[in-house]
Amino acid sequence: MSETAGHARSRAGYHHGDLREALLEAAESLLREEGLGGLTLRACARRAGVSHAAPKHHFPDVSTLLSEVAARGFDRLTEALVAAREAAGEDPGRRFTAAARTYVTFARRHPAHFRLMFRSDGLDPCNRTLAAASARAFAELTGTITRLRGEPDVAPAELAERVQDAALMEDVLLGWSHVHGYAQLLLEGQLVAFAGEEQLDDFIERTVGANSRRLSDLLGQRGEDGAW
Repeated sequence: MSETAGHARSRAGYHHGDLREALLEAAESLLREEGLGGLTLRACARRAGVSHAAPKHHFPDVSTLLSEVAARGFDRLTEALVAAREAAGEDPGRRFTAAARTYVTFARRHPAHFRLMFRSDGLDPCNRTLAAASARAFAELTGTITRLRGEPDVAPAELAERVQDAALMEDVLLGWSHVHGYAQLLLEGQLVAFAGEEQLDDFIERTVGANSRRLSDLLGQRGEDGAW
């Protein structure tokens, strides 16, 4: 697409109220191509073909924009986790392993988004879109743990109440640390040495599955009194 055509498309989009979506698409493209360092409001405006002041209509600062981009990442992760759960069936162990594989795969396919989603700085913790999106993803992950405990799934609306269960949160922390730590080690290139002569793809597939099954067996042994 020529620069003239791109500008015409952006102006038309803005006229029809699509500026917000155009800016978010531009932000995601910049994040994939240049990383977080290249994602600024001015850069998004240039990519969308609008004036540098135009983003202020929807995103008063870069933190708001980053929070919305992170929320879209959480929504995609949730969609992938739901699809994995439905494909895994009712067996709690299979569901947990499927969720672990999906989580690691998402991090590997979308490393820049994944890093952004879990930043402790640069995002607005009060952003409602981000809070709702992250809660949906966390509820889906929590559900894989409650099923191992013989308890029902967790809906996003009841997440705040369910997380008051200290024993459940200990189990969730254990399960999340397993999968998130693995994903982070993978992104930082720390698993190559462990793979040795084995192909990295094969190593990841094998170890995520094996370790998830071991952990799901452990979590499934939690007694009603909270003891192992």
